[in-house]
Amino acid sequence: MSGLVLKLAPGERVVINGATLENGDKASSLRVTDGDARVLRCRDALRPDEVNTPVKQVYYAIQLLITGDLEEENVLEALGKECDALEDVFATIDPRMIPVLRKMIDRGNYYSALCHLKHIVSLEAELLRHGELMSERKVA
Repeated sequence: MSGLVLKLAPGERVVINGATLENGDKASSLRVTDGDARVLRCRDALRPDEVNTPVKQVYYAIQLLITGDLEEENVLEALGKECDALEDVFATIDPRMIPVLRKMIDRGNYYSALCHLKHIVSLEAELLRHGELMSERKVA
């Protein structure tokens, strides 16, 4: 049987189709066999105060789609425009990075999109750090 397998730590929470589930006292695995299920590990969720970059804005919007706090018809067009802007930035690093993300979003595969975005968030942080270092050097 295929599907997404989540390994959960004791007490770990996960949101599936808008319902928050909490694991018991022992580590366990949970198989989500419905390919259309919307899954979010609570440990992967961003808090609103952490949404301070363009990539994190996309991540957070997808997170809100998963939790049901945003509806696709109200956000997918805006997400497409944000992906266009991100594609311009990240094309020199990996020209496939944002098109892959866009395909995941278009298919409604939001969990995979968040997993993919984690890597992009790391790259964005690295680029921002590099930009700050370059600015400090110019000032000094």
